[in-house]
Amino acid sequence: MILFRSILIYATCFSFLMLFLLLYILGAARYITDFEENTCDMTYMFEYPQYVRISLDNEIEERYPRYGLYVYGEGFVTEKHRRMYFSGIPVLFIPGNAGSHEQVRSLASVSLRKSLKDRTPFHFDYFTVSLGKDYSALYGGVLMEETLYVSHCIQKILSLYKISVENVILIGHSMGGLVAKGSVLLTSNVNASVTNIIITLATPHTPTLVLDRTLANYYYNLENQLNKIKDAEVNIISIGGGPRDILVTTTQHIDTTADINVLSTNIPDVWKSTDHLSILWCKQLVFTVVRSLFDSVNVSQRPPRISSKPEERMQALSYHFHHHAAGKRLYYYKETVQFEPGGQWIEDIRTQYTWSNKNLSKKTSTVYLMIRLNRQPDQLTIDTINLESKDWLFACAASSIQGQSRVCTWGWNLSNRTKLLPDLLYRQRKTVDLNLKEIKYPGVTHIVIRITPDDLDKHVLVNVDLHDYETRLIPFKGSIPLLKTLFIRSQAKRSDIGHVRYYVTIDNNINVITIELKTSECTDPKHNAIVELREPGSIGVTQIQFFTVVDNGPKTMKMQTRYKYSNDSPYLKLTLDPACSYTIDIQEGSIIDKISCIVRDRWYLLYTTIISLLLIFLSIRINHGRERLPTIVITILLSYYYDLIFECLIALAILCVITIGLCCSIIFLGSVAHGIAVRFLARAIAFSTTWSDWILGGLNQLPFITTIFVLSIIPATCGALAMIISVFLYFLNLTRMYEDYLEELLMASLQHFNWIKRSKDTKNNSTEHEDIRQKIFNHLILFLLWCFTAIPAMPSVLVWAKNFSYDIRLSTEDPLLYHSWTILVACSTLGWLQIPPKYQGIRSQALASVLYFVGWIILLIGAADRPQFYQYYMPPIVAGVTSLITLNFITS
Repeated sequence: MILFRSILIYATCFSFLMLFLLLYILGAARYITDFEENTCDMTYMFEYPQYVRISLDNEIEERYPRYGLYVYGEGFVTEKHRRMYFSGIPVLFIPGNAGSHEQVRSLASVSLRKSLKDRTPFHFDYFTVSLGKDYSALYGGVLMEETLYVSHCIQKILSLYKISVENVILIGHSMGGLVAKGSVLLTSNVNASVTNIIITLATPHTPTLVLDRTLANYYYNLENQLNKIKDAEVNIISIGGGPRDILVTTTQHIDTTADINVLSTNIPDVWKSTDHLSILWCKQLVFTVVRSLFDSVNVSQRPPRISSKPEERMQALSYHFHHHAAGKRLYYYKETVQFEPGGQWIEDIRTQYTWSNKNLSKKTSTVYLMIRLNRQPDQLTIDTINLESKDWLFACAASSIQGQSRVCTWGWNLSNRTKLLPDLLYRQRKTVDLNLKEIKYPGVTHIVIRITPDDLDKHVLVNVDLHDYETRLIPFKGSIPLLKTLFIRSQAKRSDIGHVRYYVTIDNNINVITIELKTSECTDPKHNAIVELREPGSIGVTQIQFFTVVDNGPKTMKMQTRYKYSNDSPYLKLTLDPACSYTIDIQEGSIIDKISCIVRDRWYLLYTTIISLLLIFLSIRINHGRERLPTIVITILLSYYYDLIFECLIALAILCVITIGLCCSIIFLGSVAHGIAVRFLARAIAFSTTWSDWILGGLNQLPFITTIFVLSIIPATCGALAMIISVFLYFLNLTRMYEDYLEELLMASLQHFNWIKRSKDTKNNSTEHEDIRQKIFNHLILFLLWCFTAIPAMPSVLVWAKNFSYDIRLSTEDPLLYHSWTILVACSTLGWLQIPPKYQGIRSQALASVLYFVGWIILLIGAADRPQFYQYYMPPIVAGVTSLITLNFITS
């Protein structure tokens, strides 16, 4: 009965964990698959792209044989580059992790064609670097090498020009954005900066994985010295891809020192989410980047160069990436504008109405729509279609008489407050929201909309909506935090005909929201509405959703920066068709959608959580079950208090699945692993497989020789490789232990038939079998700890393997990890890493106390600020714990 109850409890717990793991997997699948279709247009080359290699000094070429500097060219331009003739404005493109130098072609080709088409008196020379497709996103040593090389390339580019060129524009993709900033800091005389514009595309300014100290130090040093770049008056623009970029989240792309942080979904005339690679070739975005660079040039200078004044550069960059509202070229708004005489002045005193020129008699005079300011209501929303005038919105004092009405002769220009909106029919759509209490010009009486004769050639619509902000605000509160993942709350509100603007404030406990717009009493058969998700900070709109007569939802929107700006609330901004009445139905997203946001924002916490749980399991095993309940209770309380329960449950489920898979591998794949080891050894020492099998068996019996052999690999190659080899050897040791256990069982079965010694041998065999089972179980936990501790070794091994043809030894390995691998390899291969089979009193209790205390500290890393910067501490911590366990075993 007791056995059945125990089995039932374990089965229930296992099923519970598997349910959470299934939900987590579904959430992960939703995260990597549930995003809008890529609607970017592809950029095309006009002529065959060619890359001309530029040689650096011999010393630099020998030091960095994997890297190269190139310049992009097409047609006749390539011939100039081959002759090393450069007369344009230099731009250096830096590819990201495992990226190619050929990724510059979209930017370079569009820029070249624009200079030829517009016949500008200047052009841009696009340089690019080949960085060997190294793993700079995971390995700090490579990142530092790339940064040093790019700093040399910048100096080389500046030396190529016969005329004085002092600045290079830097554009970096992914990790290339970090290299761009780092190379500026490494280049001498940063105060007289070698660059004045840095544009980063999908760059992780905050990392997800920090698996070695060199990568952490790179980020720390960059953050501590970025003030030098700002002091040098360098304009920094950080562009993110939005929901489609599943490699670099929105939170990661935010650069606290950037002048503009923006998502591609919020850039006017782009309004599209891009994935990690399409951000380089998305035609809409590429054109915006190129136009911003062209408008940053001071054409009055000879030769034309990027403006030396940061405010002028910022005006051009801000116009294209943030405030673009008046055409493809930078437009300077006049503060005041004189109105043309003889225009038609129309004043409508209604608070909501739609004006159209459909029934307007054909006239060539300008139309002025007047909106009287009574200071009540306090908000004014104007939504226009096909109104293409750049100067169209004004505040004025109606002091002149025309006929029987008062009109304005001039007005203060408010057109710079315009925001462009996307339109399904590709019409020019503008909107503006004015807080009338903030309009404090002296004597102002009206807001005026100017419609020129050129605009009247098209079907112009102007929707006016005067309202009080509070009447259009829909606060949406989520479920209580304890149940927010499981329960869903909904809310509905009905709009009136004529209403254009509504706002929905979203509680911070909500990470995903679903909205549906149901129409009624609609007089427009082709109605449409727009819902914008705005989040705190400077990133603006993160998503835009269209609702039409055939697609009214429900549509899901996920918060992109919830954990970054936890003190500020996101909100929805609704632009409705005034010809319709809507039922606005809002509810929290589904459980899977909520979990997908958790996966996106917190998946990296699983690594440290798994390490902490394994150390706690080891402490319980060392203490032989004593004080098990208090340890478990404290762990649960800490996890709940610091909001880590979900990660702990998923970590437990992962460990259960991996343990089952590991047991199956030991049972069924032990011979396969042994065969792989034999063949590898045969190839390494040029012996036959028979001799290799014999040598491998001898090494198993002589662990000291095995330890010397594996440790000798470390100075010759890298410590990470030795760590990976030790994991494989540990697995072979587990398979051998299992084979010995089977052999003992077989012998016990044979002795079972000897009736003379049955009772005595049965008792002894039972004790021995239990000891072997416990030993195997202990080593399973240790092996799992070994495997997860070896994860930071993978980037080093990959870099070592990729650069093996250049250097057999990895010279850039992190010293902290190097020494950690040495300790771990020695402890595991010597066979001294064992948990004592019997309780040792105060010694076991003291060692167990150290382990669960360390486990709790690691667990609480998940609640720290930027927990990813503590990941590289795991191997040194485990090395220290391993040393204590080994020392305890030796002295017992």
